[in-house]
Amino acid sequence: MNTYFPTITILVGAALLISALPAVGAETPETAAQRDARTAWWRSARLGMFVHWDMSSVAGTEISWSRKSTRPLDIDNDPPGYVEDPVYDHLAERFNPTKFDARQWVRLAKEAGMKYIVFTAKHHGGFCMWDTKLTDYSIMHGPYKRDVVKELADACHKAGLRFGLYYSPRDWHHPDYGMGDNSKYHAYMMGQLTELLTRYGKVDVLWFDSWGHGDPVNYWRANEVMALVKRLQPGIIVNNRCNSFASAPPSELIGDFDTPEQRLGEFQNDRLWESCITIVDANGGGWSYRTDATIKPFDECLLTLASCATGDGNLLLDVGPNAEGEIPADQTQRLAELGAWMKAHGQSIYGTRGGPYHNGAWGGATFKDKTVYLHVRKWDGDKLELPHLRAHVLKYELVGAPAAASQLRVEQSGGKLTVTLPHALQQGADTVIALHLDAPAADELNGGHPIEVPDAK
Repeated sequence: MNTYFPTITILVGAALLISALPAVGAETPETAAQRDARTAWWRSARLGMFVHWDMSSVAGTEISWSRKSTRPLDIDNDPPGYVEDPVYDHLAERFNPTKFDARQWVRLAKEAGMKYIVFTAKHHGGFCMWDTKLTDYSIMHGPYKRDVVKELADACHKAGLRFGLYYSPRDWHHPDYGMGDNSKYHAYMMGQLTELLTRYGKVDVLWFDSWGHGDPVNYWRANEVMALVKRLQPGIIVNNRCNSFASAPPSELIGDFDTPEQRLGEFQNDRLWESCITIVDANGGGWSYRTDATIKPFDECLLTLASCATGDGNLLLDVGPNAEGEIPADQTQRLAELGAWMKAHGQSIYGTRGGPYHNGAWGGATFKDKTVYLHVRKWDGDKLELPHLRAHVLKYELVGAPAAASQLRVEQSGGKLTVTLPHALQQGADTVIALHLDAPAADELNGGHPIEVPDAK
């Protein structure tokens, strides 16, 4: 399972490819308007599905990080050079996910209200989930022998769901990873990225995940990588992890969006961001299928989504399919619950911006055109007091519960906006109230900054 195609073949192919690439910075720089148009669908989507899945699911331990042998150039400063793991590296020989159904995964994502999927084509452990021609350490050389990336890409495209790929530049299984001047591994990586970005139709998102230590430009040639990506998929959206370990990365390497991991991002409306968070709790991760994982409560998942949207960010909610290829029942149940909530309240999430109030312990707000959606998590009895809005509230409604709207009151007086709703009608973790204004809600922002809410309870 450890055989690679001759390095010289990869180097020659990569050299020809690189010679054809445009020089970084040679093309006309993208304008802000062009960038906004390219990324508009992603900002509007607000919710996506992250899928961490490979042969690690056979053992039910954390993807890549449960590998015990040397992890070259990882954060523990292990030296470069592949050392076989007698257990982890051979899980691939037993990986036969006969119940995998890409169409079912896509249905689950869509029913949960998700607008895109990002799938782990290769994690740090080096195992490839597609029909790569550059190594036999892949899904095609085990019992299953089916191209998972192709099946999932086809299912997403057919269903109208945006398709993204996670690719780890780290590779603890490849013998050339981080060796010498890294040129042999760089050629391998460029070849794999070319496969992924030319064989599977439109790829909407590319999610890098760390290079390892070293200069991302001079050692990892990240500028060449980004040039290749943009050349092969001009409309693609790329995260910020092409610049890992760079204290001041070149502008072309900062990507399109930031990626706070396993935590909520701060309010940020001047640059795209996306929190990637697991749907389960497990010691040391929980990204992939774990036999020791516990499902997070629905309220926690809901508040995570609402906090991302009110902070003007996205949520990439991660699931971990099991060794048979199924997303476990507790995870599918949580997705179904989230989908039911989105059917009733999605207008307050999709296509909105965070604000005009700053989010916090009280909750937060989103807005679209002349409508502000208050996402209230904490009340003072039956009241919530917020700073005033310059615009007038023409009408208001309790989203998802129209029958109870008659008992909702919104008043503007004394420099405050006061919302009153009987405790019995407050909707658990997130009560959503729509305020329809007589002017654009964006006008409430002060130079792009949200209204601070220091006294909300």
